[in-house]
Amino acid sequence: MIYVFWTISLGFLYYILEKRKKSRINELIDLIENMKNQNYKIPMKQDDFSILEDNIYKLFIEIVEAKETSRKNSENQIEYLEDIAHQIKTPITSMLFSIENLEMDYPDNEDVEILKRQILRLNSLSDILLKLSSLDANKDLMKKEKVCFDELLAYALDTLKLKESTRVMIDDTLTENIICGDFYWLAEAIINIIKNADNRSTCDKVVVSSYKNPLYTSLIIEDNGGGVEKENIKKIFRRFYKTPDSNGFGIGLAMAKTIIEKNNGEISVSNTDIGARFEIKFYNVT
Repeated sequence: MIYVFWTISLGFLYYILEKRKKSRINELIDLIENMKNQNYKIPMKQDDFSILEDNIYKLFIEIVEAKETSRKNSENQIEYLEDIAHQIKTPITSMLFSIENLEMDYPDNEDVEILKRQILRLNSLSDILLKLSSLDANKDLMKKEKVCFDELLAYALDTLKLKESTRVMIDDTLTENIICGDFYWLAEAIINIIKNADNRSTCDKVVVSSYKNPLYTSLIIEDNGGGVEKENIKKIFRRFYKTPDSNGFGIGLAMAKTIIEKNNGEISVSNTDIGARFEIKFYNVT
């Protein structure tokens, strides 16, 4: 009889302890969820779980503080970049004004022409740095509006200054397809992709077409500039990476990739028989 009583008592005690353990585990889960929602109140209980509870709290606070420090450092770096770009603009503007005076005084001087090209190049770089800092600083920068591919390309080509020998051929499919995104930022991405092709000395033709299926709407930009070396395909979208035959800064394609991804798209590059093929996919997500 005593044996039965002890067995029942032990079973009941085990049940109580297991119930208490599950309850405390659920409390720990709730604590983590509350901290994720920025509620950092910790229960003041003293038991076997208290040490674990306290360590979870301390670890979470350390993670939050490290994340906040990283965010502030990132914001400071972006501000410094913007300040530098703005500070560069003032002397560049002054130099461009001086160059115009020199051109009038020395219209056939080759050194003046070289100097002007380099100053314009520096001016272009400062513009790019400002755009990059703007992209990095604003996660929700992109507008959500209907964008027609034909209007997007027309605006991009109107802004671009291509080589006289470069022809841009536009397929009729561009008039049929519409996506949702930020018109002006997407135009910036298209400009950089076409400019990348035009910078290749052997490129004199760019073909732009479009394609739509139930999953995504794509914009395809092909050139006849010889393509991309296999070892460079994975590097081509990295910031400040440039191939030996490029005349750019190594920023345009990286910026295009960032813009496209911020508009819920993705970009890839492959080679054709005569050049490079960039495909931008915008997924048909409502």
